[in-house]
Amino acid sequence: MGIKSKLAAIFLAFAVVASSGVAMAAPATAASIKVSAGAKCTVAKKQVKVAKTSLVCKKNAKGKLVWTRAAAVAPKPMATAQAAPPTMVEEPQPVVAASEPPQSPSGYPVVIDPNAGGSNEVVIRTPEESEVPVLSDPVAPANLRVTNLGDTSVTVTHDLVAGVSQYQVYLRHGDSFTAKGTDSTNLSVAFSDLTPDWDYVVCAYYRVNEVDSNKTCIDVHTTGQRPVEPVPLSGPTSISLSSTETTISAAWAPVSNAVSYSLCHVRQSSWQCGGYTMLTETSAIFQDGSIFAGWRYGIQVTAVFADGSRSLASMSYIDSKGSQPPPPSKLPAPTNLRIVDLTPTSVTVAWDDPANSTLTVWSVVTRYKTSYSATGTDPNVRQFTSTAIWPGGGFEIIVSGYNANTGKWTEEAKIGFFAPNN
Repeated sequence: MGIKSKLAAIFLAFAVVASSGVAMAAPATAASIKVSAGAKCTVAKKQVKVAKTSLVCKKNAKGKLVWTRAAAVAPKPMATAQAAPPTMVEEPQPVVAASEPPQSPSGYPVVIDPNAGGSNEVVIRTPEESEVPVLSDPVAPANLRVTNLGDTSVTVTHDLVAGVSQYQVYLRHGDSFTAKGTDSTNLSVAFSDLTPDWDYVVCAYYRVNEVDSNKTCIDVHTTGQRPVEPVPLSGPTSISLSSTETTISAAWAPVSNAVSYSLCHVRQSSWQCGGYTMLTETSAIFQDGSIFAGWRYGIQVTAVFADGSRSLASMSYIDSKGSQPPPPSKLPAPTNLRIVDLTPTSVTVAWDDPANSTLTVWSVVTRYKTSYSATGTDPNVRQFTSTAIWPGGGFEIIVSGYNANTGKWTEEAKIGFFAPNN
């Protein structure tokens, strides 16, 4: 080796040692760092010596413990460019595939419906709202028109819709309806017994694949002169009420020319007309078992005249004596309500009863929005198949038990699901 080659080799060794910050000795490669089997690198900062080389157990950039040459006291190395710190590389995370829904024994997926059958609140739409066109609904019958109009009658007709043979036509005033049908052989319909000089609405539509079409509607005003409606007489006055825990008695001042009186009572929104016993011509008592302790009741009294007309109704309120009993306690709910089979038109559910409640019957309710189908089942059988479902619908199953001997129900167990499509 020539002098230049020797100087180059010495300079290269010096540079390597200086940049690593250790004693100026020939660097060992990764393959040369070997220790005996008894000196495993498992304890951080543990030191061993191999021949004349000191090694220390340290974590590398990936956090793994490896043997590394220990730094030795050495002269301050020459200033060199600082190497960039190692870049931490984040290990890629495995991608977890979305789990498939379980399959029923019939081969259909069991998909839980978080909305559990939809809202069970009754949404009351006004007639006017139901007559507003909906773009997604089938087209309405065209050209609905009046062909004959009188004081007390009207005849209407409409055009044929391709592929539709039966139609529904109704006449309404406010929310009072009279409905009749038409078909492809006779598209006209007549409404009679109307009031002269009165406003009505007539609409026509049809139904296809369980969906109502849009409605075509026209306003109709009958001819003639509107009859003068009699003004009802004032209702009974001076109503006095008394009560026990199970009865309410009422008395009132007589109404001139009245031949009888009609009474109703209301508790919250529950009305009952009848069921009372007249004590005198102007007094009566409800003692038919319809009065309960601790409730507020309204008593309505109306005078009836010989021609069948009635006075205005008069209302008065009273609280029945006593207090309402506490609501009955309930037995524990069935547990582990589950779907054991599902098809587009049937669902089989099963449940457990860890409390082993003494029951007379299980009640299984299938609910779709505000539609309920209830069935009683054997108290010893904790499985039931409901056929009150249809493809693609979201439903809720509600299970509870009843003991007729104690009058107690269990709490309810519920599960929602989607019926699979065919």
